[in-house]
Amino acid sequence: MDAYLEQFLVSANRYFMPGLPSVVYILTDRPSDVPTISVRSGMSITILPVINRGRWQDISMLRMMDLKDLLLPLARDQVDYLFCMDVDQIFSSSYGPETLGDLVAQIHSGYYLESRKNFPYEKNPLSAAFIPPSMGTYYYHAAVFGGAPAYLTNLTSSCLRSILLDKEKGLEAIWHDESHLNRYFTLEHLPTKMLSPEYCWDNTLWLRYHRLRWSEKNYKETRVIQTQEVIRMLPGGND
Repeated sequence: MDAYLEQFLVSANRYFMPGLPSVVYILTDRPSDVPTISVRSGMSITILPVINRGRWQDISMLRMMDLKDLLLPLARDQVDYLFCMDVDQIFSSSYGPETLGDLVAQIHSGYYLESRKNFPYEKNPLSAAFIPPSMGTYYYHAAVFGGAPAYLTNLTSSCLRSILLDKEKGLEAIWHDESHLNRYFTLEHLPTKMLSPEYCWDNTLWLRYHRLRWSEKNYKETRVIQTQEVIRMLPGGND
């Protein structure tokens, strides 16, 4: 993930909440590899070390634990809103305060035009991520989600419980933490705001205008390295 972090940070410095105070929290098991970049006035960077979990699936799923236990206890006293974002993305135009809400979900661009029957929900009824065939209107992308810290504490706690329940049974949801996130948004707590696909866009698709787009992926490399990115937006502020 180191290959993506610098371009993520440089583009965030330009396009994320322009003109408003913001903080980037970087959750990584390799703090020494975080690039040093100059950021605009009002933006700062905080590095939070996490343990290396080896399997990329565990890195993905157990970030809910890192968010719940490491980041949110810090952030709830510092911020009004928080986004969790994968770093293998690039901001391409203004990503502003129109995205803020108590509980923000990102509609997955790859399934935006698909029918519900094609959504990759977890179909195993033994899994805590299971969504019944009659349920669900949208498929959400785990590369972006956010909200107020109190709402995110509930989200991460619920998803972590579900992930650990599956682990006790020897189960693993089809799309890991994304499957549990979809279960939460579909059956437990509807998002208060949904972001259209332009806020997390797959470049292989038809749209030419976007605000955040996926980077070109090297999955063999990126699934070995654990780096996560959390961006915080603080309008008005608690500082």
